[in-house]
Amino acid sequence: MFSILVMLSMACTKEPEYTGNGGSGSSGQSEKLELSSFTDLNQGEQKINSHADEWDMANVKMDYRSYIELGASNNVLIPTYSRIRTLKDGSYILTWQDAVGTNGNGENTFYALSKDLKTWTYMGYLWQGKDVYNGQGKPDVRRFTNANTLQLSNGEILAVASFSTVKTYGNINYTDEQGIIVKRSNDGGYTWFGETEIYHGPCWEPHLIELPSGEIQCFFSESRPWTSSSHSGTDMVRSPDGGATWEPALGQTAYRVMRKHWWNAQKSMYCYTYQMPVGVILNDSQQFAFAMESCNQRVTNSSGGYSDQFSIAIVFSNEDGSWTYLEGDEITPKEQRIDSVVTRGAAPYLVQFPSGETLLAYGGTDSHQHFRIGNATATEFGSTDIAALPDVGSWGGLDLTSHHSVISCMRNSRDGAENATIAIARFNLNHSITASKRTVELDADDKDWADTDEALFVGARCQAQATLRCSADEDNLYFLIEVLDETLSSSDFAYLMLSPDNGTGSLSAKSRRIRVGYNEVKSTDQYAGGWRSYDFGVQAAFAFDGTPKDRDDKDNGFRAEISVPRSSVEVIDGKVLVNFGYFDAASNVEDVLYDASNTVKWVSITVD
Repeated sequence: MFSILVMLSMACTKEPEYTGNGGSGSSGQSEKLELSSFTDLNQGEQKINSHADEWDMANVKMDYRSYIELGASNNVLIPTYSRIRTLKDGSYILTWQDAVGTNGNGENTFYALSKDLKTWTYMGYLWQGKDVYNGQGKPDVRRFTNANTLQLSNGEILAVASFSTVKTYGNINYTDEQGIIVKRSNDGGYTWFGETEIYHGPCWEPHLIELPSGEIQCFFSESRPWTSSSHSGTDMVRSPDGGATWEPALGQTAYRVMRKHWWNAQKSMYCYTYQMPVGVILNDSQQFAFAMESCNQRVTNSSGGYSDQFSIAIVFSNEDGSWTYLEGDEITPKEQRIDSVVTRGAAPYLVQFPSGETLLAYGGTDSHQHFRIGNATATEFGSTDIAALPDVGSWGGLDLTSHHSVISCMRNSRDGAENATIAIARFNLNHSITASKRTVELDADDKDWADTDEALFVGARCQAQATLRCSADEDNLYFLIEVLDETLSSSDFAYLMLSPDNGTGSLSAKSRRIRVGYNEVKSTDQYAGGWRSYDFGVQAAFAFDGTPKDRDDKDNGFRAEISVPRSSVEVIDGKVLVNFGYFDAASNVEDVLYDASNTVKWVSITVD
């Protein structure tokens, strides 16, 4: 194996800040490397709610390489309301509807399957709208919207959608022409059977959850346009036998489980709200938490008409997972709801990582998707948005695909409604990590490192991405940096920053910085009002796969193994703070976990 061992000499003179234009590479023959992506790592057993007390220190980073858009070339035409699910075999199912028909809400639902999140097989209609004669004997259209899926514990896929008949939708005498329909697949979505209507009445946005007992609950936005001008709260129907039968029976009122009042100035009346329900059963608990679109008021808009203003609410079941069925004018008690986690937003989605962090996605008033990290009980969320999918769009969805990764999908209308696509990307979770206990041989090989090692990730801004792992023994801290980069250059660099957790968030004389290129240490620095060159005994080994001087070919990346003497780093209570980033010269962009000037959000590494 080709590797370069770098022993740093004493350097106590001030070094100018590196701008991406300097540095030198050592000559040598590159070698073929099998570099790990973030999805290969963090494969160890995940302790439930292991990071519940540190939720506000976590973040998620988009994996730029995973980003795709599905459009006309994929038979995805005028799409909206996309939903994605990861199946037990590691494949994916994506559903959406077309933005045609009444109010652009769609008439047809479609789906596609993928093995790798990149190449998708268009499967056609999940449900297709059709011409019918309605209960009044008049020609009409049966439309299908809001398709969603859930893989059950027995491996079957359950698909669900709302249906409605356009001209009788608002007529209380024809509620049996509106409702919710389900069907099943036992071959991964290739064929379907058992189509069944499980609810009758105007409704939208069904969302399925399977309980540990095997019971299935279907939550949906109830709509009673004859009384409340559409928004009427969230209802539920349930199947105690895994989807074979459903209750209440068709024709009966569903269980009304979540709603509150809002003032409809247009009609001078109070209506009900809480719609577009998406929920989870909280970790190590039986309690449900739901993210809700909550209508706050109807206001006069600039054109003289009326517009509804929405916030994002969180609503909870009883602690034992049961629901208090609301009757008459009853609403959800205040102690079971948070009415405005986000003051202005719509179309929420909520998931929870095994480690405890909840992740809320929603559409902002700027038509962009936004993320917020929340605590393990979904009772508190950060006030700062985390970058989500790029470009403008609407109606996004999330799906937890591993311990440390979540997939987001969203209608992307950057190029206008007629040219809309579905944007999809994986986002990776960064939170505090524990160093493996081992002595590492510095040879730029990964034989000393396991896929169960906990890792950090950067790579949201361009194709170049990097992971960081840590090991420790009595004398040293060891770091493995692996970089995937198609355009290696002597101006590229990865860097890690170490600092004691002194409780102030400030850098100090105990703070350290190490910057490495594909075949050399570019600098080791100490903080002294600014970064100054300083030798603190770092050793490193490198191997790279590519031809950095050839700009016309595609490189693979590089690996750097680094050792740092424990004596040079202040470890407090067995922990040290770390920040991590990568600069790619070809794209002229840098991705970093956190603000480099303030350690308050830096990730902690447990090294004892």
